[in-house]
Amino acid sequence: MNNLLSQEEVKSFLEVEDGEVDRLVQGGRLHAYKIGGTYLRFRKEEVLTIKQDFNSRRKPSLSISWFVRLWDFWRFNNFYIVSLLVVAALFFFVIRS
Repeated sequence: MNNLLSQEEVKSFLEVEDGEVDRLVQGGRLHAYKIGGTYLRFRKEEVLTIKQDFNSRRKPSLSISWFVRLWDFWRFNNFYIVSLLVVAALFFFVIRS
């Protein structure tokens, strides 16, 4: 019985809430076994597979192009960039006259 985990062990191992474990069972990704009529147990191998799947999804993509980075920078700072350009243009025209 060393290869079976309780619902609490699965929850802490996958770092998810009870509802997520239930969704995995209902979705058929994780098979649950009843022992004694009330306690659910899960195969350790299946939980390890799901953990690896979760980890591969959570890893940030390191291959973000420079254009995407530039677009994100513009999107979050466009007010400040435009304001700086307006102030610089006003300053230029005031000094010029």
